[in-house]
Amino acid sequence: MKKIRALRQFSHYHAGNFDQHETRAVLDEYAEALIGMGLAEEVLDPEHLPEPEPEPEPEPEPEPEQKAGKKK
Repeated sequence: MKKIRALRQFSHYHAGNFDQHETRAVLDEYAEALIGMGLAEEVLDPEHLPEPEPEPEPEPEPEPEQKAGKKK
């Protein structure tokens, strides 16, 4: 079974009625057909997604150098 998200409202003879943005698990063959017709998109489970790479830490800014000023 695949999890799909409806891109718009539609009705499927076997899978039933879908509201726009509704997410539901359906048989693979129905999912492939609905995705192929542009009615739905596959939703990947978070456990199947690769872990995002951590953002690099910003390098510390160098301290501004103090210019030697003239003494008055």
